[in-house]
Amino acid sequence: MESVRLTCQPNKEGKHLVFPYQVENAGSADIFVMEALPSIDPASGKARANEHGCTVQLGPGDNAILGKYLAPLPTDRRIALPVIPLARRVAPGETISSRLMVPLPLAETSPYFGDLPLRQYDQVDIKGAIFTIGYWIGGLDGLAALPVEYAPELCQIVTRNTARSARTATLRFPATGLQLFKRRDNFPRAAATPPEAAVEDDAMATQVRSAARSR
Repeated sequence: MESVRLTCQPNKEGKHLVFPYQVENAGSADIFVMEALPSIDPASGKARANEHGCTVQLGPGDNAILGKYLAPLPTDRRIALPVIPLARRVAPGETISSRLMVPLPLAETSPYFGDLPLRQYDQVDIKGAIFTIGYWIGGLDGLAALPVEYAPELCQIVTRNTARSARTATLRFPATGLQLFKRRDNFPRAAATPPEAAVEDDAMATQVRSAARSR
């Protein structure tokens, strides 16, 4: 039986929102939690796991959806190899801890899109941040966890339909005085989880007020 518990105590460090979080597997099957984006080190040109790579998008109800989950595919071009986050295995009864740093000011971000010039964004007031962590459940949909040479602690997940097999755990943090830079291009937006289904937490309210004042 599936039972995944996400906890988080966000804070602000300098010009970043920081999300230290834990994922507990309270179910009876292994889960594979999205941990890092496969990327290329700009200095060496070698493959690496980017643990702070994330997706940020404007979601329903003026909420920013941010975290480690499958980014919506572009609609303006065909993608031959979708970007699938590398995952960490979590056995039944285990809890893992990790950390995500998101730079301020918040801007829509995806592994499929580079940054735009400043004038090609609109500033939008947001009412909350939905922190989202994706995962897969072991034993479902023919899941295979393949080793990753450059990140031996992580694995590459393949299923009969890797995107559709993915699930999400979420926490919603109310936001006051925080803005998101919304892109004007063909950036795809798809809610990782409806806002009403996200667990709410007031812990972030003070942090985002501080962030808004200090920008």
